Amino acid sequence: MYRLGDLFSLRGTVGRSQYLATGLGLAMVKYSVDAGSCLVLTGTYWDPKTYLDPTFAARMQGIDHLPAGYLAFLVVWALPFLWIGVAMSARRARDAGLSQWMGLGFLLPFVSYLTILLLVLRAPRVPRAPVHGSQEFTFRTSLFGLGFTVLVGTGLIALLTEGLHYYGTVLFLGIPFLSGAVTGYLFNAPAERSAAATVGTATLTLLVGFLAMLAFALEGLVCLTMAFPVMWAAVVPGALFGRLLARMSVPPDRTLGLVILGLPLSALAQQHWTRPAEREVMTAIVIDAPPEVVWENVVSFSELPPPDDWLLRTGIAYPLRARIEGQGVGAVRYCEFTTGAFVEPITHWEAPRRLSFDVLEQPAPMQEWSFYAHVNAPHLEQSFRSVRGEFRLTALPSGRTRLEGSTWYRVEMGPERYWKLWGDGIVHRIHGRVLRHIKRLSEFAGRPAQD
Repeated sequence: MYRLGDLFSLRGTVGRSQYLATGLGLAMVKYSVDAGSCLVLTGTYWDPKTYLDPTFAARMQGIDHLPAGYLAFLVVWALPFLWIGVAMSARRARDAGLSQWMGLGFLLPFVSYLTILLLVLRAPRVPRAPVHGSQEFTFRTSLFGLGFTVLVGTGLIALLTEGLHYYGTVLFLGIPFLSGAVTGYLFNAPAERSAAATVGTATLTLLVGFLAMLAFALEGLVCLTMAFPVMWAAVVPGALFGRLLARMSVPPDRTLGLVILGLPLSALAQQHWTRPAEREVMTAIVIDAPPEVVWENVVSFSELPPPDDWLLRTGIAYPLRARIEGQGVGAVRYCEFTTGAFVEPITHWEAPRRLSFDVLEQPAPMQEWSFYAHVNAPHLEQSFRSVRGEFRLTALPSGRTRLEGSTWYRVEMGPERYWKLWGDGIVHRIHGRVLRHIKRLSEFAGRPAQD
């Protein structure tokens, strides 16, 4: 009898028909939940063609205006399906007489479809005879292998970021899972160790890799801190995958080398076809002053006090003041941040109700913490882009005003759903800082003069 737990196991084999039927069945379950929740929340229908798009761009366009909590749900909901896909692919590869390391191909954009197609078409073969790793691996060779894993992982990251200017899912999910798998295998090859010890060693390997990136000025501390949760979420199942392969005496072979070579090719394909969608973040506040008074402080405002938000003290750019040159459509607003000025041509001027603007130029989104005076990570210039913004003022009873601030931005980093959680949080904090300052200025200006 086929049990639910068998979906997560790497032991045994899976035939072609079972692999195909199980894959289609699970795909329908995931599609039903994803598409159904999207339809209920947005009225947008994800047709199968849109859903199968490996770049996720079309799907993101339908949900980018939804709360961050829904994006978090989609991320968590996808994790067990990713593990099942890797595990089932590894077992099907064994049934087909191939290396179980081929299961890693399921994680790579575009390559995953080729992996699935090959495994569906490949006829069963006699499984490879196990090789007892304890005879080939000692503690010393495993330790050397772990050090080499860190160097190769750092080199791959440097190739993708500095060479290809790529910051997608291959970087934040593919490489960590692969690194975790190799670490888990090497750690357990000489002798079987506990899952907790394996995960701890893989986590330590990830942190050593982070130190290498800091040492080579590939990244700064703040960005690495942001990246740690999603990369660690990939390292943990990778480490368990490698541990299971070591326990089953599955040796590393050329298939693992092909997966490593497939990483930059998958990244290039994803980079070429992916088009990030815009996401709107809206923050609102009620001000005890009429719209006419609030409007004057929306168009431009004086120096803001130092931030009291911990996140804005980490080096993330935050607003200092705003000024405008001219009036009406065609005027240019300059919102000065700690790293430079946003240049914002006015596109809609409806005093005192609505002010809209495009973002023509923007400064770096943050100042990195590093051993070096300057870290030139490419994503600081291209991965987070504000597109446009808008203020809306609504008159309320008793001379009050509801002020809404919206920012539309793009994130060219993957997985988009994860990075837009960070983007939403940062933009909301920047909005809150500006709106509270406008509230203070407007309410002070609206007070009657004291005798």
